[in-house]
Amino acid sequence: MNKKIIFVISLIIIFILLIIYFRSDEIFQTIQDPRQPFQTYVKPPAPNYDLESSWLSLPNLNSSPKTDGPKGDVFVVVPSVYRGGKHWLLRDEDLRRKNKLKTIVKPNYVAPYGDAGRLFAPYYRQASIYSYYTNSEDALKAQDFAYKDVQRAFKYFLKKSPPERPIVLVGHNQGASHVQRLLADSINDKTLKRLAVAYIIDYPLPLNTFDNTLSKYSPCISETATNCIVSFGAFMPGDYKIAKKYLKTLMVHDGKDYVPINKREILCVNPLTWTLSETYAPASLHKGGVAAEGLDPDVKPAAMTKEVGAICENGILNVDKPNSRSLRRPFIFGSKFRTLPSNLFYEDLKVNAKKRVDSLISSGALPIKAPDFYSDDIQEIKESPVSSIIQ
Repeated sequence: MNKKIIFVISLIIIFILLIIYFRSDEIFQTIQDPRQPFQTYVKPPAPNYDLESSWLSLPNLNSSPKTDGPKGDVFVVVPSVYRGGKHWLLRDEDLRRKNKLKTIVKPNYVAPYGDAGRLFAPYYRQASIYSYYTNSEDALKAQDFAYKDVQRAFKYFLKKSPPERPIVLVGHNQGASHVQRLLADSINDKTLKRLAVAYIIDYPLPLNTFDNTLSKYSPCISETATNCIVSFGAFMPGDYKIAKKYLKTLMVHDGKDYVPINKREILCVNPLTWTLSETYAPASLHKGGVAAEGLDPDVKPAAMTKEVGAICENGILNVDKPNSRSLRRPFIFGSKFRTLPSNLFYEDLKVNAKKRVDSLISSGALPIKAPDFYSDDIQEIKESPVSSIIQ
């Protein structure tokens, strides 16, 4: 093969690679489109939340919750692991993705909140990632369908969570979209008093929702504020295209329908300072990220501290490039759509969730469980004389 032919082939390869790089969104959507109407799509069987097998994480509900000390109950809605293709929804028989939930999602996105309380994380028929990158009617139906599972799991959670225990709500990625809806339509005033914090992470929360669907909440303005919402979407250098989609085209439920963000102002709470400040927070404040993929369940991962500084700018959290390669977004096709095998703010979230639970308990706003003098079967709840709520 002469040099001219090699040169032409090299140019063709470079051209193809450039098309893949600059048109990756369009290529992704083409590959992952199920190409069938959601209405006629055969849905997988619904999870039965009375069964332990329907939960990625579930505490021992046969033991008295008082035995683990003054803690809360944490409900985590996990992020997306199924990109799409043949199906609109993650199916129970998809063992490869179910394994990702156990080996990547659970240690990185559920485990950080264990110090705050008992961990509840349901399996649900999550919508494919493709469903969040197109605004078609079928895609929105898939999102709504997934939410109905989460709503049923949350009702089960509330039945099993005693009234004296604070509640922490957590949603990452797709899970954060569902948590927004839970806050709007599944929490009454009594339950709101128990809400230590709701974390809405890596999914946009428009500020104008605090004027309508989330009017009974407020953004968290300090690290110990309770009955409030923390929200941020973190982007590293080079994530411009993902940030643009985050600010413009992702859909948020307005109480009736899903509507696009369309450049509305977005809440950004800096997880290094836990304030709304738009001042740069240096890496010295970073308590630590974790890459916990493949660890045994009993192994507590070591946090990598002082990896990134962060600043809220125009509704997004811009973070420095992490020093550790294991905390960076992998450079592979479709990486921008994947749930990362690491949690950049693992230790920051771990410490903060515990602080807010402790803050709500010490406020006196919750009922107090009377001591069991005679039997574990005799339990009495007394209302606290103090009803202050930390803001």
